[in-house]
Amino acid sequence: MNQSTIVFRMSKSSGIYNKSNRYVVRIDSKTECEMNYSNNRKEYRVLPGKHTIEIGDGTSFQTEEIVLKAGETKVLSINPSLTYNLGFGILTGMVVTGLVIQFAVLQKFSPVMIIPFMLYLFIKKRDFKNSFAISYSK
Repeated sequence: MNQSTIVFRMSKSSGIYNKSNRYVVRIDSKTECEMNYSNNRKEYRVLPGKHTIEIGDGTSFQTEEIVLKAGETKVLSINPSLTYNLGFGILTGMVVTGLVIQFAVLQKFSPVMIIPFMLYLFIKKRDFKNSFAISYSK
């Protein structure tokens, strides 16, 4: 019987920001492997049919079901997301810019300068549930 192939790969488009990310990949709750920036490609031979793929990073898991025909190859890409880190960095830049502008205009400390720090109350890590996305070839 012809076997099918599932290829897992990590997207390197996010570069140095995601070198420390680690992902656990499970096929049908049996086969398990760990993927990271340096170990970025795994290939598995499986029987044709329906397979459940679970990919997780410790905080969130995503499940995909794929159907493979005999001799078919599917490539699943793990695309790390920078939403929380990028959002936090942009917010910090806005706060620092606001403080510099206020200090340049007022040239002294004022309680009004605390207002930009209130923005940190609105950004929470738990609001960014999926820290990665899965894309695959059809």
